Amino acid sequence: MKRDWKAFAGILLGLTIAGVIFFANQLGLDNNPVWGMKRYTLFALGLGIALISLLYRKDNFLGRLINTANGRFCLAAGVLILAVLAIYVWCVSVGLWTSWPRSTNYYDLLGRAFSHGHIALEVDPDPALLKLADPYNPDNRWTIPVLWDMSFFKGKYYLYWGPAPALLIALVRMFYTGVIGDNILSFFFFTGIFVFLTLLIFEIWKNYLPETPPWAVLLGIAFIALINPIPFALLDSMIYEAAIAGGQFFFVGGLYWLFTAFRRPSILRFILAGLFFGLAVACRNIIALPVGFLGLVILIWAIKTQRAKALRYILAAGLPIALIGISLGWYNYIRFGTITEFGLRYQFTSFPLYEDMDQTFSAAYVPPNLFKILLNPVEKRDSFPFIRATRWAGPHWLEWDYPDFYLLYAEGITGILVGSPFVIFALLAGVRRKKDFDWILLSLAGSAFLAFAVLQFFFYTVMRYHLDFLPALSLLAVIGFWQGLNLLQTRPLWKWLFGGLGIALFIYGSGISFLLTISSHLHRFEMYNPDLLEQMRWLFNGLFK
Repeated sequence: MKRDWKAFAGILLGLTIAGVIFFANQLGLDNNPVWGMKRYTLFALGLGIALISLLYRKDNFLGRLINTANGRFCLAAGVLILAVLAIYVWCVSVGLWTSWPRSTNYYDLLGRAFSHGHIALEVDPDPALLKLADPYNPDNRWTIPVLWDMSFFKGKYYLYWGPAPALLIALVRMFYTGVIGDNILSFFFFTGIFVFLTLLIFEIWKNYLPETPPWAVLLGIAFIALINPIPFALLDSMIYEAAIAGGQFFFVGGLYWLFTAFRRPSILRFILAGLFFGLAVACRNIIALPVGFLGLVILIWAIKTQRAKALRYILAAGLPIALIGISLGWYNYIRFGTITEFGLRYQFTSFPLYEDMDQTFSAAYVPPNLFKILLNPVEKRDSFPFIRATRWAGPHWLEWDYPDFYLLYAEGITGILVGSPFVIFALLAGVRRKKDFDWILLSLAGSAFLAFAVLQFFFYTVMRYHLDFLPALSLLAVIGFWQGLNLLQTRPLWKWLFGGLGIALFIYGSGISFLLTISSHLHRFEMYNPDLLEQMRWLFNGLFK
């Protein structure tokens, strides 16, 4: 069969790239004779282009992939997914790619203890600490080395974060005995969140909103992957980010199994949904409220739509959640003597929570928290990275009345509507009603709202807490954007303007996300990759100053 001219062009292009890279040192393009990661990547890219072009025919798999609309979409989606994963690797490695800087390893410590049949960490506290009458007051132990942010009870260290990630590490330790940093866990969980959200986007597109144009689907995938603070959390992932990301990995996974079960009910799907929801709570206990809400949704859905099999589906989803809940209560009881204590009261931190636990949640914290989470602005700078997250930039009348225990100036935080205005499209998610789709919208809206609401009552608000509700909210925003496009199907000009607005908000939000990621972690770049930081400063200052 006659070969397409594009195949010859591809072979030539690929071999040219590979050849230039191979002889880069002799051509004077690279003064370093030792090949680095970039050089290997570009050489492999050139060979890949040549090989694909060599195998290409119009009537084979590659031809159909390139010459059909569905094939081109699959190709574009694959490239986008690989690009997102590359961005995640770049973030967690601080741009080093193959070398990942060290992080905390708290979950590894607990996983190591679990693998030995212990629930307390196998770390002996300083003897001076054991002699203190009140070790929880920071003033009493400021000269004594402690495991920071750990729970300390009756001479032993515990984690107040949920134990599920440590159980995974205990399983991994059967095959691998090296240290697993919390940043590695975070990368795994954030990648899993992205995979499940992408699967949910395809599920909703194909089965509920098939009239959505493919470009809007790709925009949705990019948005849910890069929304602030996901890159922010990846770049300096520690135990805090790992626990939140773990909770959302299992929670979004549970949503995937639940939504596919709504359309194709089966015992297995409901068991998987319940198992994932239970493990989400076992990572992050505040997810218990959204999971409880989803349990109620499953109950009502089963009774209204699956009367003959309602009990089976309810039990299939409910039993895993109940068993994991009972296990968590038992875990707390054997550690602290009560099923409701996760260890926050006994935490070693900058303030004596032991004495003030009754002040950690209060309705008085809602007004400043709402402002910080929704509207807190960025601080502008004259040079790259141009902006940074502010601790507080709210109105003075909110400063006058906030309670003493409330940490108004906790950490830098940028409001969602400031940093990710694309989420405003979530308001359009329900404008067009579709059969059976209401259950999905109700599940997303209710769980996102409850996770958002509970955070408003906490005395401490930081940007990573956005991740407790953003996956569900971002999926609602994507659905709302699609709904708006489809609603304007018969009005081309307005549809074009609406689509342009969505693209503009996505670009703006992605830019803000990138700049906040860099500005919030300048110390990481200065410590681990100063050359890259200088290159970025030179490039962006030259472009925008």
